[in-house]
Amino acid sequence: MQCIVSIACGDTALHGMLYRPTEPLGRTLVLCDPFAEEKKCAHRPLVDLSRALCAAGYEVLRFDYYGCGNSPGRFGDAGPARWLDDIRAALGYARQELGAAWLGLAGLRVGAALADAIAAADTAPLECLILLEPVIDGKRTIAQNLRRSMVKAMLTDGEQFRAEDVSRRHASDVVDFDGYEVSAACREALEALYMPAAPQNVACPCYVLNIGTKDEPAEPYVRLAEAYPRGTAEGVRLEPFWTRIGLMDAGPVIDKTLHWLQESCGDRGG
Repeated sequence: MQCIVSIACGDTALHGMLYRPTEPLGRTLVLCDPFAEEKKCAHRPLVDLSRALCAAGYEVLRFDYYGCGNSPGRFGDAGPARWLDDIRAALGYARQELGAAWLGLAGLRVGAALADAIAAADTAPLECLILLEPVIDGKRTIAQNLRRSMVKAMLTDGEQFRAEDVSRRHASDVVDFDGYEVSAACREALEALYMPAAPQNVACPCYVLNIGTKDEPAEPYVRLAEAYPRGTAEGVRLEPFWTRIGLMDAGPVIDKTLHWLQESCGDRGG
């Protein structure tokens, strides 16, 4: 069963979707979306992941950050600091409204980096942390966006294209990220996202899944997982569905995630 829920966060209410299993394990997972256009592209795969987890007995809570999706606010007014508060609100909702005694946190891309920050900074313990293709270097992510903007401008502007025009727009107070207005402060906060080493105080099992061109995880993801006291890194060969428009099969990611949960957290909840 799935239903829409309202998650109190400060003076607003975030839009959420709750997936409740018919045969519950007594376990709840909060899922953190990626950023901007990546959230839009990854919507269906994350819905499929939520439904698969629910079918396996996990209660799953998805939600829209402030200024995103069906939640209130302007996207341009939000940023990582606000979205961290939103994640805390979702975790609080799971604990207080759903009565979650076993609670895990999962995220994709920027959502994974934010989930990691929550696990490191907050004192309330988590039972597991799932990082799907986490953004390890925010500056690199911003640079990749600039390159995509360059390619898009070359295709649309033709002979009128000037690389310096695109670079100038990216240096302005408000930057267009594939149709999303991003403030300079938000861009700087995204660039500051960096995960050179996992926080040692995260005692729960942690899963780092590198989604790319190989079946084995790349070295940065291996190093990240090894820095956690109970970290595991794996790789899966799959196109980056967070940059693709259209239907994509997230089955390999779902299978890997479910298998890790079974192996690392056991079959049955408390």
